[in-house]
Amino acid sequence: MKRTAPYGTWKSPIAIKTLFEKSASPAYPTRYRDRLYWIEARPKEGGRLVLMRRDPNGLETCLTPADFNLRTRVHEYGGRCFALGNNKVYFSNFSDQRLYVHDLDDAARPVPLTPARFADESLGMYADLQLTPDGRHLIFVWERGYQDKENRNALGTLNLDGDSDPVVLVEGCDFYVNPVVSPDGRRLAWVQWRHPCMPWDESELWLGTLAYSDVGLEVAKASRVAGGKGQSVCQAAFGDDGTLYFARDGDDGADAPLGFWNLYQYRDGGVAALTADAAEYGYPHWVFGETRYVPLSQGTLLASRTSDTGDELVLVHQGGTTRQLSAQFQGFTQLSKADDSDDVVMVARATKKSAVVLGCGAADQQVTVYKSADPLLANDDISVAEPICYPTRNGGNAFAYFYTPKNSRYQGPSDARPPLLVMVHGGPTSRCAHTFDVTKQYWTTIGFAVLDVNHRGSTGHGRVYRQSLLGHWGEYDVTDIVDGIEYLKQRDLIDPHKVCIRGRSAGGYTVLQALTQFPNYFNVGACYFGIGNLVTLAETTHKFELHYTDGLIGEVFDRQHARRRDSLYYQRSPIHYVHRLDSPMIVFQGLDDKVVPPSVSRELVAALKERDIAHEYVEYPGEGHGFRSSKTNIDALTRETHFYIQILKLQPC
Repeated sequence: MKRTAPYGTWKSPIAIKTLFEKSASPAYPTRYRDRLYWIEARPKEGGRLVLMRRDPNGLETCLTPADFNLRTRVHEYGGRCFALGNNKVYFSNFSDQRLYVHDLDDAARPVPLTPARFADESLGMYADLQLTPDGRHLIFVWERGYQDKENRNALGTLNLDGDSDPVVLVEGCDFYVNPVVSPDGRRLAWVQWRHPCMPWDESELWLGTLAYSDVGLEVAKASRVAGGKGQSVCQAAFGDDGTLYFARDGDDGADAPLGFWNLYQYRDGGVAALTADAAEYGYPHWVFGETRYVPLSQGTLLASRTSDTGDELVLVHQGGTTRQLSAQFQGFTQLSKADDSDDVVMVARATKKSAVVLGCGAADQQVTVYKSADPLLANDDISVAEPICYPTRNGGNAFAYFYTPKNSRYQGPSDARPPLLVMVHGGPTSRCAHTFDVTKQYWTTIGFAVLDVNHRGSTGHGRVYRQSLLGHWGEYDVTDIVDGIEYLKQRDLIDPHKVCIRGRSAGGYTVLQALTQFPNYFNVGACYFGIGNLVTLAETTHKFELHYTDGLIGEVFDRQHARRRDSLYYQRSPIHYVHRLDSPMIVFQGLDDKVVPPSVSRELVAALKERDIAHEYVEYPGEGHGFRSSKTNIDALTRETHFYIQILKLQPC
């Protein structure tokens, strides 16, 4: 029989320690020579990333020695930085950012392929590794870091037959991603863009001819295939017959309704649309390797398609016809085709299951779970989100997922409503999903309702929705949150006098804006490496996001003018409105964060102290933009929970 107890006081069936000490979800699964490989994070080892292998008999082996970490700092957000070939793994190591090679069947240590430092003392960083079909050359995104000038980005190559250093293959643009080599090894395609654009605002797909020599590779006859003004492209991939595929949005509207990322092909010198859906096949390029489709044989593609209610796995045929597969899962990413067949592996997520490695057979399209995690919660303790679309104050709509409290051992009083925790995703060009997330479930099992908001500017709802935040960051995202709270109040689903809000990075900025602009709506807030002063951020952030804030705010950053009251940088910086705060705050910061440096959080905390606002501030050595170590995450969530309970005056069961 369930025990009746006040919402927010229940004892969760899952301990905070358990949330973060298990290995993280598998990433970047790949089939190679009849074996399954994937990247796995080790939270107990500071979040170290290792390469795992599963043999046909089910034996799982960690192939990465204890002092190596498969992680890159390119764009600071990193992503996929390994490639399999020649019965070896080529990878970037985090501690020194050098490229290494490691024999897959040899216990010997990995061997460095690139020098520790270059002649000008710049540091080489590598991502998106690709092997040429002959296995003799490695191609990659190459970023060189400097202390006194902007980083240099290029496509680079390394001759694996010799002892030479990496050399530049393509340069001259500000950013490069997604290099792919045609099956015959004769062509190279890639995506590039320039300041001040972000890749989801305006980017280009280029194609060039690869020329081989004893010295190495060269690219000749390069030309633009698609993209440019008012359009963004992503996810270039070659089919087995040499057809070049990609996703593109744009403002022409003719073959891409409302500017959704649809699929296209480039063949015989012309571009043709494969889909024309009001759904997204592409993604914002924050990290490397988030592939959402793969070309199969005979012009068929297996793709993940995002609509307002989640992801679908679909087959796309010539002519744009689609067929949905695997309704038991609602999230699909990191699709990868086997090296010798049309079989595909991917990371898949469901509403009641942790992420799995899912296989999809080419012949029958049947899905198979190759690797799954132990269930952390029983089904009776899992809250399944309700997708909601609600009106905003200026005549638009916003999207969110709403979770009700759920715990098989407890129920709330019949005359009470639960406290609300509002979650704000980062980016702000990111999105939340309604698939299983154990952190959200932790909050619902202790008796909180959760509102996970896809405010304007979020991905997954087309270019118009994504770009509607441009010039209005700190405004529309904030009012969308407040309007979401109002929507829940009108439905009598929450206690409007017990509202918490939490966010990370750009989400932390929105948290601060919400707390200072609408103080009457909130009781307490948590800010993880968020932004109090946009000027400080603009002066200290990294190359990838150097001009991102200009577009979001609607003003080109000028160091002198931005400090004046008539500047949008000043007006949208919550640090100038801390006196309006009516809510205690807890603030978390990693000391190795290059995206939102510690100076940003410290400036905010100084303002909180000056105005005598109740707060707690915690710094974590060794943590960057996104906490990785189990010790850090356990401490942060424990502190956050206790902080909310104290402020809301709850007495845990």
